[in-house]
Formats: sequence, structure tokens, C-alpha cells
Amino acid sequence: MEALFSPGRIGSLELKNRMIRSASHEGLADRSGAPTERQFQFYKRFIEGGIGLIITGYAGIMQNGKSALYHMTMIDSDDLIPAHRTMVNNIHNIEGKIALQIAHCGRQTLSSETGEATLVSSSSVPNRFYKEVPRELSEPEIAEIIENFAAAARRAQTAGYDGVQLHAAHGYLLSTFLSRHSNKRTDRWGGHLENRFRIVGETLRAVRDAVGRDYPVFIKLNSFERARDGIRPDECVRFTRMVGDTGCCDAIELSAGSNEDSFYMARGKFPAEGILKYLRPYCKMGRVGKFFIRHAVSPVLSKIQPPFREGYNLETAARVKKAVSLPVITVGGMRSKAFMEAAIREGKTDFVSMARPLLLEPDLANKFKTGESSVARCDNCNICFVATDTVPIRCHKDEFRGR
Repeated sequence: MEALFSPGRIGSLELKNRMIRSASHEGLADRSGAPTERQFQFYKRFIEGGIGLIITGYAGIMQNGKSALYHMTMIDSDDLIPAHRTMVNNIHNIEGKIALQIAHCGRQTLSSETGEATLVSSSSVPNRFYKEVPRELSEPEIAEIIENFAAAARRAQTAGYDGVQLHAAHGYLLSTFLSRHSNKRTDRWGGHLENRFRIVGETLRAVRDAVGRDYPVFIKLNSFERARDGIRPDECVRFTRMVGDTGCCDAIELSAGSNEDSFYMARGKFPAEGILKYLRPYCKMGRVGKFFIRHAVSPVLSKIQPPFREGYNLETAARVKKAVSLPVITVGGMRSKAFMEAAIREGKTDFVSMARPLLLEPDLANKFKTGESSVARCDNCNICFVATDTVPIRCHKDEFRGR
């Protein structure tokens, strides 16, 4: 049997294959943050297309951590459980598996979206993309955030999700504590590695206490950050050992980068036209401003755009596989069946996850299994990556053809 299509296991969760839909913001919730029928229909295509597990786009655990992107899903209130349960039941009725990713966006959002006067973060370090200066969280506020992660996980379990994933990557709140770039604290939540990990460890333990021993709990971590003092692979490996030592986690997904890292997270093409059409504030610029971005800024940024290569997080994943006994999920540039198959067969990762390719080909898993296709058609244009700032997620592959 091909390794890619062999059954897999994450804690108590049994999966039919090793292909996972990685979390990506969808913008398909209603204005209260409740999942919608449209959101179910979006996920349904992946289930029918053969994917083994869906990890949803991030769901907010509290209002002051709400995303600035279009129509974030929320899980900050018991009132939202019925809508989540309806969607999960629909997924289960078509024999799908789905885990809810939960997050606090920290300094990587806008105060106009959170409704708070000031953003909160591990330290008062501004995000270069959103440009607001957050305030440093107090001890009681950190405790409240940990409690809200646990409450969100309990709601996910009550709604019937097959697991929950803590988002501790991509520059969101938990990630900012891990990184020396964003964590300048001198108390027990900052400084050396163990202190920077403390909030992640305490959150994992609180979530485990909330959902019990047998409920699958995942975590998403950065393997690398572009900032000079950002997370590096050596630190990532040590963080994953600490995750394992908590005894509270069932799988680790490895990614890289943050919003202020430009497109290090996604690699591929610099989506200038997508930025000018969809991304605030550029989409609201006049003709002169857009002309300047298009003809002066874009050519420069395109030249420094990180190059795309398949499986760009796999090298660190292979190191993590040797360091921990937990299943490892790897996202980032997974495109060809042969590459994914080799990554699993050679023991570099246990599962492969992807987001962008499935927007264009939600049936990619079935195509790989039947031999109809061996390589994803996604050309890494990255317009989907920026467009969810103002519109729901979709593939934009043909939108700017001929320009």
C-alpha cells in the first residue's frame, strides 16, 4: 500500500489516509462568527475529494483576539455551539473528520476589529504589517487567555469536532511568546526558552484538563521566522520536545513565518495585483498610489520574495520526528504525490497538510489515489493568501490572466 494512503492515527482519532487540509482563514462565518451552510459546503468538497482530515480556519477564543480578516469564525461563546454542532454533524453525515483550530490573534490584527482601544501581545512590540503598538499582557490577562483557550476547546468537543488544534504559529498570540523577536518580557513569561514556552505549556495542560485524556489535541508551531531574532529550527526542535513533555498533545503541525515576514509563510509569486484589489489599505488607494505600488514597489519586493521549493518545512520536520514520539504533520509547499509519498515513507513526517492546492483541486487526494494526477495544479500565485482580508476564500488562479 502507498504510504500516503495508508491509515493514520492521531491520539484516538483514526484517519483513512495521510493527507490533511491545513487551516486557512475562510471568511465564511456569519457576522456573529457562527459557521454557515456555505462553510459546510466549502468543507464538503474536501471530504468528497478524499482528504483524510479537515483542520478548519482559525476560530477566535475571545473578542480581543479577533482577526482583522473577513468574517472570522468564533468559538468564544456557548451560544455558538449549536451552529458549530450543525456543521460538524453535516460533516460526519458524509463520513468526514474535522478538527477546529483555535486562536488568539494578539498583535496581528486591528483594534477596529477587536473593539478594544489597544491590541494585546506578549510585549509592546508593534507588528510591522498592522503597525499598531500593542500593550503587554498582565499576569491576570494571561491567565484569562489560557482559560479562554480551554473553554474554546471544551466548546469544540461539545459541538462534536474530532479534535482541536492550538494555533501557536504565524505570529499569532501564542507564537509571539515563543519568539525572541516579539517577546521582550523579563518576568516568568519571557527570557530563556523555558519561560517563553510557559504559556504554551500551561495552555496545553488547561485544554487537556478541559477535554479529558482521550480527546485529540494538536498544536501548530513555527519552524522558522524571517526576523533576525525570530524562531530558528534548533529552537523549534526544543519547543517540540517541551510539547511532548507536557503529555497533553497528540500531534504537532510544523509551518513557518508570520504576516510581517512578508510571504515567507507561503513562498511562490508576489501577488501584486491581488494586493491592489483585495488587501487593505492598498485596495483603497487611488490610481496614483496603485501605479506607484505596481511599478516601483512591486518589482523590488518580487525580487526578494522567498523562492518556492517543495516541502520547505520538511527538513525541520525530519529533525522533529527524531526528537519526539508524537505524530508530525508538515505543511508548506506540498505539491507532488511522489514527494509526499517519499516524505512519509522515509520517516520525515507522518502526515502532509496543504491549503492552497485544495482551493483549486478539492479532489486532489482522489486524483492522486486513482492516478489521474501526480502533481497539484496550484501555481502558488498567492492571491488567495491576501484576498481573505476583504472577501471569502477561493482560488483566484484565472482572475488576472492577460494583465
